[in-house]
Amino acid sequence: MLLAAGVMGVFPDTAVAQLYEPNWQQLGGTSIDLGLAGLAGNSVDRVWFSADSQHLYARIESGEVWATSDLGMSWQPAAGFVPEPVTQSTTISGDTILVQDPYRSHVIYALGEHLYQSIDNGGEWMNLTAFGNGSLIGRWQKTLAIAPNNPDLIVVGNSRGIWKSFDAGITWDSLNDTLANFPSTRFRQVQAPYRVQLESSWQERFELIQTAGGLVWHLVESSPPASLQLTAPERTRSSQPEPLLPAGYAVSYRVWRNGNPISGDLTDCGDEAGCDNPGQHTITAMAVHDQVWAGTSDGRIWVLRDTESTWLQSWSDPFGESIKSIWVNPEQPLSSLAIAGNKVLQTTNGGSSWLDISSNLPVHQWTSVTGQPEANTVYVGSASGVYYSQVELDQLGPAGSWINITGDLPSSSVQDLAVDPLRGRLYASLPGYGIHWMRVPQAEQALQALSSADLAIRPTAPGSLLTIVGFDAERATAGGIMAPILDSGQGQTQLQLPFTLSGPSIQLLLESSDSQQVLNLPFDHVSPGIFVISGEPLILHAATGTLVDWSHPARSGSSILVMATGLGQVNPPWLAGTPAPQQDPPQPIAPVSARLDNKPVPVLSSHLASGYIGIYVVEVEMPTDTATGNGLLSLSAAGRTSNQVRLFLTQ
Repeated sequence: MLLAAGVMGVFPDTAVAQLYEPNWQQLGGTSIDLGLAGLAGNSVDRVWFSADSQHLYARIESGEVWATSDLGMSWQPAAGFVPEPVTQSTTISGDTILVQDPYRSHVIYALGEHLYQSIDNGGEWMNLTAFGNGSLIGRWQKTLAIAPNNPDLIVVGNSRGIWKSFDAGITWDSLNDTLANFPSTRFRQVQAPYRVQLESSWQERFELIQTAGGLVWHLVESSPPASLQLTAPERTRSSQPEPLLPAGYAVSYRVWRNGNPISGDLTDCGDEAGCDNPGQHTITAMAVHDQVWAGTSDGRIWVLRDTESTWLQSWSDPFGESIKSIWVNPEQPLSSLAIAGNKVLQTTNGGSSWLDISSNLPVHQWTSVTGQPEANTVYVGSASGVYYSQVELDQLGPAGSWINITGDLPSSSVQDLAVDPLRGRLYASLPGYGIHWMRVPQAEQALQALSSADLAIRPTAPGSLLTIVGFDAERATAGGIMAPILDSGQGQTQLQLPFTLSGPSIQLLLESSDSQQVLNLPFDHVSPGIFVISGEPLILHAATGTLVDWSHPARSGSSILVMATGLGQVNPPWLAGTPAPQQDPPQPIAPVSARLDNKPVPVLSSHLASGYIGIYVVEVEMPTDTATGNGLLSLSAAGRTSNQVRLFLTQ
């Protein structure tokens, strides 16, 4: 967001390009903040040094080998075959790997849940990685390399990536920052104004946070996979990776809910003839929306409707192709898409019948599918890239031509796809390479009026700032009154509604040189919204005017300035499109209140922000007993409550 010359500019990262190009951008990096000795990554199977110690090599879980010549400051894919020099004697004792230091005969390392060292040939052992009840570098050490030219330089690969120590394990640093070793994840939430949330196959939930180094993925919740709650025989028939499951569900060859099985064997093994290799027959895809959908590794799709207790087999692939992904239309839950091997299937009647809509789609083993009901568009992804097609999602019919939009997406298999219709973004999850996004081809058709505060859909109010997605307006009127346009271009328009509007709804007329659009919008006398920029609230320290963030938290007993819109009419009356005055700026007529973690906090003042258009500034006093951490702040006016935003706090 730009604040200059009293005019509030559009959000450049949400602009919708008029001329569509498949330009993919990375969101965050390829490592995660887990609270360890540095940023973490995915599991690493093997690490080793070259004989001259000039290069360090790592084989990650995917089998790819990466190399670094600067001890992890930068990584590149290793070119050609890289031999592993045999310089270390390794033995396995139970769950522990013993590594004899080839340069110091009395030193032995033991790799297990932690890393241990013995300097007396195994007489006594010291834990090098334990910290409290956890580990400095993550649990389950898999591999260790000792530099030939410096035996105190050791590198460990474990379940959380690669770690180095220059002092034989006393202190540790991460080597994961630039390594393309992001965990396999699926999208849990992508729609604005919420943060993008991911979930790994181990049911760890990640979201982005702002740090001094930029946006970083951060662990926000961790719970063991539901499959671990099953009996051992059930776990041996669990899909890898496990499909994204709703809370309370677990799958193996059948579906469990809240610890109880709610289906029989849904795979071929449940037939009278049985199967030769039960471990290969599992549930591989699942969705829950009014009814439960389950797909299996041997090509079956099953449906359990809420009004029935019987699972209905709605599809059986003639070639036994695995069902990799199921998407259910949230607007019409009987409409669904599924991937069966190289086919894209569609149903609009709850699975009673399916239509193959693959048409000219290249013959690949597709791994993910998602739909965009607002634009009648379907997206599919695999190791071969990303394609899209126009499909009527509410009625069966042939798909249009499939178009390749892989563009500059990194060369990696697409694990999952998701669409944020409000921001017009398509997200792709790529194991190793992290999360990438691009503007969807049909974004310009999804005309919407959003609150400029957080790009959310909420009722409009007198004086509100609106961001219109999907139209470049040159003129605008609301209820027949001119609505000043503050910025327009690249598929978006930002405008301010007149302060004099009233009624339960308004008609917004948008005009350009060659077209016009009409939007009928719900209207209220107030509709508060706190500004959010790149996921962080626009809140300032009252004393200094600096941004409240993780490095400058709001202090106990201090005052903060919350930037908002939608607080309604003001006194004295003010003309929309005009910057607020420096002296005695107009105040909202409706009383404004604030809550921190759902507890009232004092509002010292509220008025239009001097020099700016359509922005209200609300001064809030922090409680004297504020605890260090994060809090949720919201504003209210005349019984209407704003979005909740995260506030960094300290004593």
